[in-house]
Amino acid sequence: MIVVFEIKDRIIGKGMPKICVPVMAADEETLDKRIEAVLGISKEAYDCIDIIEFRGDFFEGLSDMERITGALNKLSEKLYDKIILFTIRSKGEGGEQLSFDKPDINAINRFVIEHKLADMVDIELGSGDEIVSGLCEAAKASGVKTIISNHDFYATPDTDEMIDRLVRMERLGGDIAKLAVMPNDRQDVIRLLMATEEASRTLNIPVVSMSMGKLGAVSRITGQAFGSAITFSSVNEASAPGQIPIEYMKTALWTIDAYCCE
Repeated sequence: MIVVFEIKDRIIGKGMPKICVPVMAADEETLDKRIEAVLGISKEAYDCIDIIEFRGDFFEGLSDMERITGALNKLSEKLYDKIILFTIRSKGEGGEQLSFDKPDINAINRFVIEHKLADMVDIELGSGDEIVSGLCEAAKASGVKTIISNHDFYATPDTDEMIDRLVRMERLGGDIAKLAVMPNDRQDVIRLLMATEEASRTLNIPVVSMSMGKLGAVSRITGQAFGSAITFSSVNEASAPGQIPIEYMKTALWTIDAYCCE
């Protein structure tokens, strides 16, 4: 049985997938503009957003703990009714190239966790089992939820391999297991959905999955039918190929909920 949890009146792992919108900003001035863009959409669209993902790898002040604290505090203040997710996506998994070596991604994640600067923190599976499990333990002690993620921007692994990765995320202590893959044909999309369905039945934590690009975009709206708990949408700009603008996403999710799910 999936262990669901609640953050800011949203239950993750039950009902319609929660909608996450990425915010990417190089500096504080751009961050202000991105926040205003979110606040400036229609009330109907705004109310559909559950999670704001701050992509730290785009932020030039990422290595400055004072600046990252200020950025996350501003997001929490201005978008107080949204869950704040902090993500540093590595270059190898589709993120921006960082201009510094120290502090490394894991040290920054630990700082955000220990200072409770975000409601959730994304931790890449490829960081290594010891690092991942250590960050998850620190997050549990701080009351911060974790998403353990894995992204393949080139291919879709074997179905068993995808399931194994999701199982490993649960074993390492993640609160959510996330997998994103790139399809080369329609069969790849079907296999991703099959892996999601099986993992959502067998794991005890919520699963998040997506097949990227236009070919895989259908996976972003069918989460409720196949077991994915969060979907990523966009306001003005997308952080990954295939993200659907919020105005269209809300309609698609409501349609799936009304006509495709019990």
